[in-house]
Parts: sequence; C-alpha cells; structure tokens
Amino acid sequence: MLEEADYSLTEQAHLGDQGRYAGDEVLLVRFFNHPKLDQTKSSEAGRPISVEVPYVQIMQPGNKDSIIQRPATEMDKARFSRHWRKFQDNQTEDPVEGTLLEEWPGISKSQVEELRYFNVRTLEQLVQMSDSNSQGMMGINVLKQRAKSYLEAASVESAASEIAARDQRIKQLEEAMERLQAEQDDSSEG
Repeated sequence: MLEEADYSLTEQAHLGDQGRYAGDEVLLVRFFNHPKLDQTKSSEAGRPISVEVPYVQIMQPGNKDSIIQRPATEMDKARFSRHWRKFQDNQTEDPVEGTLLEEWPGISKSQVEELRYFNVRTLEQLVQMSDSNSQGMMGINVLKQRAKSYLEAASVESAASEIAARDQRIKQLEEAMERLQAEQDDSSEG
C-alpha cells in the first residue's frame, strides 16, 4: 500500500480541462468513516480513545499495488467532490467515539464480531447496553462488568497520573523559587 508521501506525485499532475487532475476520471475513489486514535483524549482518559474521521481510498484500476488510503483532506473533498457529496448523502451511521472493542485486551475476536453484529463498537457502548438488549447473549453480563471495571481503573489511573504530574510541577516551581530567594539573599548581603 502506498504511503501518504507517495500521494504527492499525484498532486503535482497537471489539471485537465475540467478543473480536475488529468486521469482522475478513471480512478476508483471511495470516502468512508474510519476510527483514528485521538492522542489527546487517550492521554486524558488513560486508555485508547478513537474517533471516526472521514478517510479516502484512491485506487488505479488494474493496479492492485497502487492503493492510497488515509484521512481525507480538504483537497480530496474538492478534487473528488462528486464522491464526497455521495458519501455525505449516504452517511447513515453516527460517528463512533470511545475505546474500540478490538483495542481492549479483555475481549476475544469472536466476541468483538458478535457485538459488532449488534451494533456495539466501543467499551462505552457495551457498558451502557441495556439488560433487555443483552438478554440473549451468553456471558454478556460478565463482559459488561469487566469492561466497566476497566474503564473505571483507566479513569483512576489517569487521575493519578495527572496528580503526579501536577505534584512534580509544584516541586519544580518550589525549587525555582528557593533558588531565586537564595540569589536575592546573596545579592542583598553583598
């Protein structure tokens, strides 16, 4: 699969008469939602948090080795505006945000697939699933409780990390103030 840097070659192509890049009309283009790890939210929560973002997949017909797949840019949306509009018109699912089930070590692949069948994609959705919706699933209550414990532990760990970082910062500031006070005392004595 081609990397994002490889795409720059296409960006340098000449624009055709239609205002698009020459050859765009033969490309196979697809926009879709795909989960992407949110570093900020993950570090705040102490566990992986993903958000769905629009991705683009660009393929050349007949060339199975030339596939570009990456987050969609504004340039992609303008360049492939017909495909982008079609994607927006057909979006029926709400974007997912949270810890993806497949990111959690406490679940098997078959359980992930079974829950996906029931439209459960994140730990947060699993924990909040109603008892009436989970009645027919074997072992779901144990899985829900383990997921809840994991989320609570991650929250506590995240809070503890924040407190430790804040304590370290306070210690550094106190040491800096002591040095400044010592320097001031030395200059006033001299």
